[in-house]
Amino acid sequence: MEKKNMDQITSKIELSLLAAELYQKKGRLSMRDLINSSEMNASQIFELFPTKDALLAYAYPSMVFQYWAMIDEIDDFHRLVISEKLGNFIYTMLEMFSDHKLFVKDTFTRLVACKGVKSDFSDEVSAVYKDFLTRDGNLSITAGLVTRPLFYRWMTTQFIALIEFWIRDTSASKERTIGLVDKACSLFEDVLYSELIDKGLDFTKYLYSTLNTTFKHKL
Repeated sequence: MEKKNMDQITSKIELSLLAAELYQKKGRLSMRDLINSSEMNASQIFELFPTKDALLAYAYPSMVFQYWAMIDEIDDFHRLVISEKLGNFIYTMLEMFSDHKLFVKDTFTRLVACKGVKSDFSDEVSAVYKDFLTRDGNLSITAGLVTRPLFYRWMTTQFIALIEFWIRDTSASKERTIGLVDKACSLFEDVLYSELIDKGLDFTKYLYSTLNTTFKHKL
Protein backbone atom coordinates (compact mmCIF):
# COMPACT_ATOMS: atom_id res chain seq x y z
CA MET A 1 0.00 0.00 0.00
CA GLU A 2 2.80 2.39 0.90
CA LYS A 3 4.62 1.75 -2.39
CA LYS A 4 1.36 2.28 -4.28
CA ASN A 5 0.85 5.63 -2.55
CA MET A 6 4.41 6.68 -3.34
CA ASP A 7 3.99 5.70 -6.97
CA GLN A 8 0.77 7.73 -7.11
CA ILE A 9 2.46 10.79 -5.61
CA THR A 10 5.33 10.46 -8.09
CA SER A 11 2.82 10.25 -10.95
CA LYS A 12 1.00 13.34 -9.67
CA ILE A 13 4.23 15.31 -9.43
CA GLU A 14 5.39 14.35 -12.91
CA LEU A 15 1.99 14.96 -14.49
CA SER A 16 1.41 18.33 -12.81
CA LEU A 17 4.87 19.62 -13.76
CA LEU A 18 4.32 18.46 -17.33
CA ALA A 19 0.98 20.30 -17.34
CA ALA A 20 2.73 23.48 -16.14
CA GLU A 21 5.33 23.14 -18.92
CA LEU A 22 2.67 22.68 -21.58
CA TYR A 23 0.76 25.68 -20.23
CA GLN A 24 3.96 27.74 -20.29
CA LYS A 25 4.55 26.86 -23.96
CA LYS A 26 1.02 27.45 -25.26
CA GLY A 27 -0.59 29.78 -22.72
CA ARG A 28 -3.21 27.17 -21.91
CA LEU A 29 -3.51 23.49 -21.11
CA SER A 30 -4.99 21.14 -23.66
CA MET A 31 -5.92 17.74 -22.28
CA ARG A 32 -5.19 16.27 -25.69
CA ASP A 33 -1.63 17.63 -25.52
CA LEU A 34 -1.25 16.33 -21.98
CA ILE A 35 -2.44 12.86 -22.98
CA ASN A 36 -0.09 12.76 -25.97
CA SER A 37 2.87 14.04 -23.94
CA SER A 38 2.32 11.88 -20.87
CA GLU A 39 1.16 8.69 -22.61
CA MET A 40 -1.62 8.47 -20.03
CA ASN A 41 -5.25 8.20 -21.02
CA ALA A 42 -7.99 10.52 -19.80
CA SER A 43 -9.33 8.10 -17.20
CA GLN A 44 -5.87 7.66 -15.66
CA ILE A 45 -5.40 11.42 -15.47
CA PHE A 46 -8.78 12.04 -13.88
CA GLU A 47 -8.13 9.23 -11.42
CA LEU A 48 -5.23 11.35 -10.13
CA PHE A 49 -6.90 14.76 -10.50
CA PRO A 50 -10.67 15.33 -10.51
CA THR A 51 -10.39 18.68 -12.31
CA LYS A 52 -7.98 20.58 -14.53
CA ASP A 53 -7.56 23.21 -11.78
CA ALA A 54 -6.57 20.50 -9.30
CA LEU A 55 -3.97 19.29 -11.80
CA LEU A 56 -2.53 22.76 -12.39
CA ALA A 57 -2.58 23.68 -8.69
CA TYR A 58 -0.55 20.59 -7.81
CA ALA A 59 2.36 21.90 -9.88
CA TYR A 60 3.12 24.36 -7.07
CA PRO A 61 3.68 21.85 -4.24
CA SER A 62 5.47 19.69 -6.81
CA MET A 63 8.05 22.45 -7.20
CA VAL A 64 8.55 22.40 -3.43
CA PHE A 65 9.02 18.62 -3.62
CA GLN A 66 11.74 19.28 -6.20
CA TYR A 67 13.36 21.68 -3.76
CA TRP A 68 13.40 19.04 -1.01
CA ALA A 69 15.23 16.72 -3.39
CA MET A 70 17.74 19.46 -4.26
CA ILE A 71 18.74 20.30 -0.69
CA ASP A 72 19.15 16.60 0.10
CA GLU A 73 22.08 16.73 -2.32
CA ILE A 74 23.74 19.69 -0.57
CA ASP A 75 26.31 18.67 2.04
CA ASP A 76 25.90 20.38 5.41
CA PHE A 77 22.94 22.41 4.18
CA HIS A 78 21.43 22.59 7.65
CA ARG A 79 24.61 24.11 9.05
CA LEU A 80 23.82 27.29 7.14
CA VAL A 81 22.45 30.19 9.16
CA ILE A 82 18.75 30.86 8.86
CA SER A 83 19.09 33.84 6.50
CA GLU A 84 21.09 31.67 4.08
CA LYS A 85 18.57 28.84 4.21
CA LEU A 86 15.62 31.16 3.74
CA GLY A 87 17.37 32.95 0.89
CA ASN A 88 18.24 29.64 -0.75
CA PHE A 89 14.62 28.48 -0.58
CA ILE A 90 13.07 31.73 -1.77
CA TYR A 91 15.48 32.35 -4.65
CA THR A 92 15.30 28.71 -5.79
CA MET A 93 11.51 28.87 -5.85
CA LEU A 94 11.58 32.19 -7.72
CA GLU A 95 13.94 30.64 -10.26
CA MET A 96 11.53 27.74 -10.75
CA PHE A 97 8.66 30.18 -11.10
CA SER A 98 10.66 32.21 -13.62
CA ASP A 99 10.94 29.09 -15.79
CA HIS A 100 7.13 28.95 -15.74
CA LYS A 101 6.48 32.69 -15.68
CA LEU A 102 3.36 32.71 -17.85
CA PHE A 103 1.90 29.75 -15.98
CA VAL A 104 2.54 31.41 -12.61
CA LYS A 105 1.21 34.77 -13.74
CA ASP A 106 -2.02 33.21 -15.00
CA THR A 107 -2.69 30.73 -12.19
CA PHE A 108 -0.91 31.54 -8.92
CA THR A 109 -3.35 34.13 -7.59
CA ARG A 110 -6.43 32.07 -8.38
CA LEU A 111 -5.17 28.62 -7.46
CA VAL A 112 -2.89 29.45 -4.52
CA ALA A 113 -3.00 33.01 -3.17
CA CYS A 114 -6.80 33.19 -2.98
CA LYS A 115 -6.81 30.05 -0.82
CA GLY A 116 -4.44 31.56 1.75
CA VAL A 117 -2.97 28.79 3.88
CA LYS A 118 -5.56 26.26 2.72
CA SER A 119 -3.65 24.68 -0.15
CA ASP A 120 -1.17 21.87 -0.70
CA PHE A 121 1.42 24.47 -1.65
CA SER A 122 0.99 26.29 1.66
CA ASP A 123 1.31 23.01 3.55
CA GLU A 124 4.61 22.24 1.85
CA VAL A 125 6.04 25.74 2.34
CA SER A 126 5.13 25.59 6.04
CA ALA A 127 6.88 22.21 6.24
CA VAL A 128 10.04 23.74 4.77
CA TYR A 129 10.03 26.57 7.31
CA LYS A 130 9.37 24.15 10.15
CA ASP A 131 12.29 21.97 9.05
CA PHE A 132 14.60 24.98 8.83
CA LEU A 133 13.75 26.31 12.27
CA THR A 134 13.41 23.11 14.27
CA ARG A 135 16.85 21.96 13.06
CA ASP A 136 18.56 25.28 13.73
CA GLY A 137 20.64 25.26 16.90
CA ASN A 138 21.27 29.01 16.80
CA LEU A 139 17.75 30.13 17.67
CA SER A 140 17.36 32.16 20.82
CA ILE A 141 15.34 30.63 23.64
CA THR A 142 12.50 33.08 23.04
CA ALA A 143 12.44 32.31 19.32
CA GLY A 144 12.18 28.63 20.16
CA LEU A 145 9.05 29.36 22.16
CA VAL A 146 7.25 31.21 19.35
CA THR A 147 8.21 28.95 16.43
CA ARG A 148 4.99 26.96 16.42
CA PRO A 149 2.52 25.95 13.65
CA LEU A 150 0.86 29.37 13.62
CA PHE A 151 4.25 31.01 13.13
CA TYR A 152 5.07 28.75 10.17
CA ARG A 153 1.68 29.55 8.67
CA TRP A 154 2.33 33.26 9.14
CA MET A 155 5.69 32.91 7.38
CA THR A 156 3.92 31.07 4.57
CA THR A 157 1.43 33.90 4.09
CA GLN A 158 4.38 36.30 3.82
CA PHE A 159 5.95 34.08 1.17
CA ILE A 160 2.70 33.97 -0.81
CA ALA A 161 2.52 37.77 -0.59
CA LEU A 162 6.11 37.94 -1.83
CA ILE A 163 5.22 35.83 -4.87
CA GLU A 164 2.31 38.14 -5.59
CA PHE A 165 4.71 41.08 -5.36
CA TRP A 166 7.21 39.31 -7.65
CA ILE A 167 4.54 38.68 -10.27
CA ARG A 168 3.71 42.40 -10.38
CA ASP A 169 7.27 43.70 -9.97
CA THR A 170 8.15 45.72 -13.08
CA SER A 171 11.59 46.84 -11.89
CA ALA A 172 14.65 45.86 -13.92
CA SER A 173 15.65 42.24 -13.22
CA LYS A 174 13.10 42.22 -10.37
CA GLU A 175 15.43 44.41 -8.28
CA ARG A 176 12.68 45.41 -5.88
CA THR A 177 11.85 41.80 -5.14
CA ILE A 178 15.53 40.96 -4.60
CA GLY A 179 15.92 43.88 -2.21
CA LEU A 180 12.81 42.82 -0.31
CA VAL A 181 14.00 39.23 0.00
CA ASP A 182 17.46 40.22 1.22
CA LYS A 183 16.10 42.60 3.86
CA ALA A 184 13.45 40.11 5.01
CA CYS A 185 15.96 37.25 5.41
CA SER A 186 18.34 39.49 7.32
CA LEU A 187 15.52 40.71 9.58
CA PHE A 188 14.36 37.16 10.33
CA GLU A 189 17.89 36.19 11.34
CA ASP A 190 18.29 39.23 13.59
CA VAL A 191 14.99 38.50 15.32
CA LEU A 192 15.34 34.72 15.63
CA TYR A 193 18.96 34.74 16.73
CA SER A 194 18.80 37.80 18.97
CA GLU A 195 19.37 37.13 22.67
CA LEU A 196 18.18 40.60 23.63
CA ILE A 197 14.73 39.44 24.71
CA ASP A 198 16.25 36.42 26.47
CA LYS A 199 18.55 38.70 28.44
CA GLY A 200 15.67 41.05 29.18
CA LEU A 201 13.62 38.18 30.61
CA ASP A 202 16.59 36.97 32.67
CA PHE A 203 17.07 40.48 34.03
CA THR A 204 13.38 40.77 34.88
CA LYS A 205 13.47 37.47 36.74
CA TYR A 206 16.62 38.49 38.59
CA LEU A 207 15.18 41.90 39.46
CA TYR A 208 11.93 40.36 40.71
CA SER A 209 13.83 37.79 42.81
CA THR A 210 16.16 40.44 44.26
CA LEU A 211 13.37 42.86 45.13
CA ASN A 212 11.26 40.09 46.59
CA THR A 213 14.12 38.94 48.81
CA THR A 214 14.91 42.51 49.87
CA PHE A 215 11.33 43.25 50.86
CA LYS A 216 11.08 40.00 52.82
CA HIS A 217 14.17 40.91 54.87
CA LYS A 218 12.76 44.36 55.62
CA LEU A 219 9.53 42.84 56.83
